[in-house]
This record gives sequence, structure tokens and C-alpha cells, in this order.
Amino acid sequence: MSTVSTSGFYDSAVFSMNSLRNQATELQKQISTGYRLNTSADDPVAAARMRALTRADALSQIDEANANSTRSDLSLADDTLSNIATIATRIRELATQAANGTLTDAQRVGIGAEVTGLRQNLVALANTQDSREQALFGGNGAGQAYTLDGSGNATYSGAPTADTLDLGAGLTVTRGITGPEFMGPSGTADLLAVVKTLGDALQGNGPSGTTPQQAAQAALGPLENGLSAITTAQTIIGSRLSWIDTTNTIRDQMTQQRTDDESTVGGTDIAEAVSRLQQVSTILQASQASFVKLASLNLFSMIN
Repeated sequence: MSTVSTSGFYDSAVFSMNSLRNQATELQKQISTGYRLNTSADDPVAAARMRALTRADALSQIDEANANSTRSDLSLADDTLSNIATIATRIRELATQAANGTLTDAQRVGIGAEVTGLRQNLVALANTQDSREQALFGGNGAGQAYTLDGSGNATYSGAPTADTLDLGAGLTVTRGITGPEFMGPSGTADLLAVVKTLGDALQGNGPSGTTPQQAAQAALGPLENGLSAITTAQTIIGSRLSWIDTTNTIRDQMTQQRTDDESTVGGTDIAEAVSRLQQVSTILQASQASFVKLASLNLFSMIN
């Protein structure tokens, strides 16, 4: 016949009830948080999958930040190009006026002064800074996109190309556009050089043998080409902005898929957890009631 000691009975009962309480607490936690995994020991395979999903979420957030930064810079470039196009359009209007044979040289001097002032605005816009405080149209280069020499001639001093940014899932985008892509290569053919030559010529400082009217006529073609190049650059930027929107949509879909996977792999089956909690609570209540009854028996108190 087995002998049951009082201390053994109490220890066994306490251990059993504590175990039930812990189970109930764990189930309540799973229901409140929506997750069933606390440690890798709960389900090693599921825990490994959850870690992979968490890493993917972290990388996705970095990709999203990169995409937002690039979108901001491309939008700024688009706005800046619109301002440049407005100024170039005004300069073409002024060149058309100056090419009119009815104007006097004095009138052309006034037009030339306005053209020179507008060129200063063009240089300032060409040296706009992006969100990283680098030249918006300077590619990968540091410093300003365009520098002026002692005579006021502008030279592109940026990098040949803009850098490419990783948007995740093997998708990339070029984050900017360089000055020569819409201004033309540095030299006599680029827009800034054309406008400088026009402004100087209309104010009587043009090439020898060329009248101010002739200089205005000669500038019309290059100015039209410059406006066309600006429009093309805006189209390129628009396509890149559209591509970022596409990659954002893809990223959102992948994020939703990971969320679904996380819910499946590590999520709590609420209905099952609630049912188990009710079961454990019932057993705990019954155990507590049985313990109280058994502990109160006089015969039990006599057992050593």
C-alpha cells in the first residue's frame, strides 16, 4: 500500500495548478498578441521562417525609404525643368523679337540685358540641390553641376551619369538626370552657351562680323532644340516616377503576402486558442475545488 505524505500531496497539487495557470496565461497572451511563438523552441521550423520574414520586412522598409527619397528628387527635378523650360521659352520669345528687323539696336540692348538676367536664373536652377544637398543635375559628382569661369562661361563639372538605386526584388531606377542630358554638352552647343552668346551679342559684345539681329536669328534654332531636349528630359523623369509607382505597388503586394505568411506561420488560431483556454480554465477551477475539498478532510490530515 502506497503512502501519501501531506507535503507530497501539496507539492503535486501546487505544481499541477501552476502548470495550468501558466498554460492559461500563455493562451491569453497568444489571443491578445495574435502570435503563438515566444521562443524558437515553440516551433523551430516556424520560428526560422518568421525570422526570414522579419528580415524581409526590414529590407523592404529600407527599399521604401530609398524609393521615397528618389521620388522626391525626381519630382524636384521635374519641377525645376518646368521652371527652366519657362525661362527658355521666354528667351526664345525675346530672341524672336530681337530678330525682327524693325527693332533698333537700343531696343535690342534692353532685350539683351533681360536675356543675360534670365541666363543667371538658368545657371542657378541648373545648380539646384537635391535632398542629399548634392547637385540635382550633377550625377554622382560632388559640388555644383555647373561652374562659371572669369568670363561667365558655364562648364559642366558634375559626373557623366546619375547613380542607380536599388528598389528591392532586383528592381532599380536611375535617381536623377545630368545637366548635359537636357542642356547639351558643355561648349558652344549647349543651352547656357547659346543664351550667353545671345545676351552678349544683343548688347553689342557679339562675334566680329555678326550683327545683333543676325545673332538673334542664329539663336532661334538652338533655343528650339534646347526646349525639345528639356521636354524629352521631363518625359524620362516622368517614366522613372511611374516606374517607382509600379515598384511601390509590387512592394506593397509582397508586404501583404509576408503579412499573410506571418499570420499563417506564427499567428494564433483564435478560435482554437479560446477553446483551449476555456478547457484549461475549467480544469484549473476543478483542480482548485478538488484540492480544497481533499485538504479539508479530517482523515487526510492524519496521513503522514
